[in-house]
Amino acid sequence: MSNVSTRLWVGAHPPIDRDLPDFDLLVLCAQEFQPQILAFHGPILRCPLPDAALDIHQITQAVLTAKRAGDALATGQRVLVTCWAGMNRSVLVASMALARVTRMTADQIIELMRRRRHPQALYNESFQGVLRRLVRR
Repeated sequence: MSNVSTRLWVGAHPPIDRDLPDFDLLVLCAQEFQPQILAFHGPILRCPLPDAALDIHQITQAVLTAKRAGDALATGQRVLVTCWAGMNRSVLVASMALARVTRMTADQIIELMRRRRHPQALYNESFQGVLRRLVRR
């Protein structure tokens, strides 16, 4: 996992058999990884997204999840947003959460994610388009 901003991390699927005491909120964004039981001690937000173009319902779910994650960041909580590889779905939701608590543009957020997470983070062009539409300058 990578610390992409203050109190915000992005990572691949978390362990199911051990707690993650460094985090207050866990967000699961991989459609294929939504275990019913996790050892995590805190609240878990479930935002099962496909790793493909999103429909309006999935975009709405991502926006609502990002709002809750952004609210957690704003109150000082430590948030881990995950998907299977931690490259697209989790980065999209984390980016939208970050946009809620900063004045960064979508392009600034994409650049930050690529610098802090991985140079190929948010390589899904459809997800980039969603972020750019939702995060206005």
